[in-house]
Amino acid sequence: MVDVISIVLAIVSLVGSLISAGFTGWISFYIEEHKRSAESKALTNKYRDPLTLSAFDLQSRLFGLVDGHLLVYLQNNSKRTLVKSYTAFLVGQYFSWVYIFRRQAQFLRFSTDSKNKELNRIMDSITKEFIDDTPREKLFMLWKGQQMAIGEVMTLCEDGQLYCMGFAQFTKKYEDDEDFRQWFKSIDEDVLLLDQALRENNPEAANKLRRLQHLLIDLVSLLDKGIITSAGYAQPKVHGAQNCRCIDCPGKRAPYFSTTEKQAGQGQA
Repeated sequence: MVDVISIVLAIVSLVGSLISAGFTGWISFYIEEHKRSAESKALTNKYRDPLTLSAFDLQSRLFGLVDGHLLVYLQNNSKRTLVKSYTAFLVGQYFSWVYIFRRQAQFLRFSTDSKNKELNRIMDSITKEFIDDTPREKLFMLWKGQQMAIGEVMTLCEDGQLYCMGFAQFTKKYEDDEDFRQWFKSIDEDVLLLDQALRENNPEAANKLRRLQHLLIDLVSLLDKGIITSAGYAQPKVHGAQNCRCIDCPGKRAPYFSTTEKQAGQGQA
């Protein structure tokens, strides 16, 4: 009888210990997750605005390139270099803030916060889109290493704070430093190749830029707390392209290319 009681007491004690250990582990996990969530929100808030603005500026430039209006200025000698160099700057500016954000918030991908997961999904999709080297859509193809390197060379540090260089500083470095300029050479050349392709009525050459513009708008929509949209700067997604990873792609609701777009491409010839 005594042995039975001892066994029961031992079992009860063991179960109690397991429950206590499980509860303690759950509390520790909850506290740690709450801490990670708070830290990630603080970092997101710190870098949200520059990352949002860089994404917005880049998608706006892609909008201008894709609809053909901006490429008209390539025929103007005084504007030609600016069209190419500012496009390169905006690509570099976006990669710079992504580089800074990733460097400062590496633990975000380990957070269970749904917004952080969606943020990483969109940013990863943009990275993959640049990497895509589909034969008919190879323009603006940048390997992941190139993207990271561009982000690094565009990033400056002052008093321990990382930030992206401005356009004036970029222009001077772009003109004077051959090693620096090499990182942006393909972007510079692809602006001209895009213009040539659209003049030859090959709208598929702009597919990658269409998808990138869509994804950048998704990123802006996720990060923006009304600063841009409330100021009347909201911009629509250009017409959709195949295999787009964006949310609610216009291509799912309309034909592959509209008649208006085809006429616009022909009008540039």
